[in-house]
Amino acid sequence: MIEAARMSENAGPQNAEGMMMRRLVLGTILGGLVAFVWSSVSWELLGWHERTMVSFQNEDDVSAVIASHATKDGTYILPVGPPTEGMTSEQKKKTQAAVMEKMQKGPIMVAAVRREGFGSFSRALVIQLLSLIAAAFLLTWLLLQTSGLGYARRVTFLATTGLAASVIVDLPNWNWWGFSGTYTAVNLADSTITWLLAGLVIARVAKPRTS
Repeated sequence: MIEAARMSENAGPQNAEGMMMRRLVLGTILGGLVAFVWSSVSWELLGWHERTMVSFQNEDDVSAVIASHATKDGTYILPVGPPTEGMTSEQKKKTQAAVMEKMQKGPIMVAAVRREGFGSFSRALVIQLLSLIAAAFLLTWLLLQTSGLGYARRVTFLATTGLAASVIVDLPNWNWWGFSGTYTAVNLADSTITWLLAGLVIARVAKPRTS
């Protein structure tokens, strides 16, 4: 009897840990899938992201200029000064002043360039799904660290966390690089909705321990 009691006591924490792991896995998978479905609706059906973007005049000419001046794939910035290695302090000040003058005058740009085009759409979808599953894992784990939250507050916690993630990324881009207000607002709203909807599922299956 004593040995059985000891085994029961030892099994308690193990069962609790196993239950928390199951909740983490369920929240990760189901939350990631819901987020993926919403992202497909948001980008493919609603089209509200595209409506915040503008196109170049003479797009073919712009593409030709980019292809001839962007020597490799990467993130480009305009304007940018020459390397300052080996410059004197005075030369660095003059170079920085020239760059600042160009930035004040404009135009400025931050752009991601793929010289060979988009590539595999299926591969991009898989990466998108895996990225959202990874995000759902992190949010589910965060939720499981909380205690005393009812269902509605758990959902609010996840939606607010999604909003915070967008604030961290999108507001600096709006502030420093001139990303439009409508573009930024749509991203903020989309991130909040994504993790509100996913949160409805995550909060249901990933209930933190009460003790």
